[in-house]
Amino acid sequence: MRDTYYLTTSAVKIFSVFEHVCAHGEQGVSEISRTLKLNKSNTHRALATLENLGYVRQTSQKGRYFPTLKIFSIASQIPTLLLPIQIIHPVLEELSRQYGETGNLAVLEAGEVVYIDKVESSETLRMDLAVGRKVPAHCTALGKVLLANLPVDRLQKATKGELTRYTKKTITDERQFQKELEKVNRLGYAIDDEELNLGVRCIAVPLYGHKERAIAAISVAGPSVRMTVRKLKQMVQPLKNASRQISYQLGAHRQPCD
Repeated sequence: MRDTYYLTTSAVKIFSVFEHVCAHGEQGVSEISRTLKLNKSNTHRALATLENLGYVRQTSQKGRYFPTLKIFSIASQIPTLLLPIQIIHPVLEELSRQYGETGNLAVLEAGEVVYIDKVESSETLRMDLAVGRKVPAHCTALGKVLLANLPVDRLQKATKGELTRYTKKTITDERQFQKELEKVNRLGYAIDDEELNLGVRCIAVPLYGHKERAIAAISVAGPSVRMTVRKLKQMVQPLKNASRQISYQLGAHRQPCD
């Protein structure tokens, strides 16, 4: 480590606050200052700086902050930090090749699914969502499988508000949606049966990190004319096997349900 003489105290405080928010999720000024033993004014200034730079956002409840995905966009430009995608992308390629459909990798951010990698189907008729695109979580397989793995308090925050209807198959009733998530959690996978777009079906499984949390999800998606119910059933075990393979390499011990 370099001589501490060269350390900038304000920078150290800002990075400490940012690392804390990344590690613990949504946090308030008082919680952060108490844990890091910083006074509230310093903590607030650090958060204001991070918010201004786009690294954290403030919730509707004033004084609470959560990390954005900006750090991911920066990390993705550094080859040595591409390991997770380097691990996952070949698996997506194999799934896409095996089933002739589009493979996707996504994460959850503020109740939305953010696509961070994909392997397109070679078919002319295919699902076409660009990397970086955001879609609602409640009506997508990727979103449902990630929501189902959230702790209760974070799930309530992620799903607060109206469940918007996008097609006649979108689940908009809260109780029905909760039952759907319980089913997803029990089975270890989720299906989007034309709930976001008519004519498109998708199946997704979670990916676990070293803290045994679902940190991302992978899916296979395509037109409903090809993604039949029979085909979806055939894909369940191969997708779970892919999840085990990736999660193991990400340091997880927990596995999806058999």
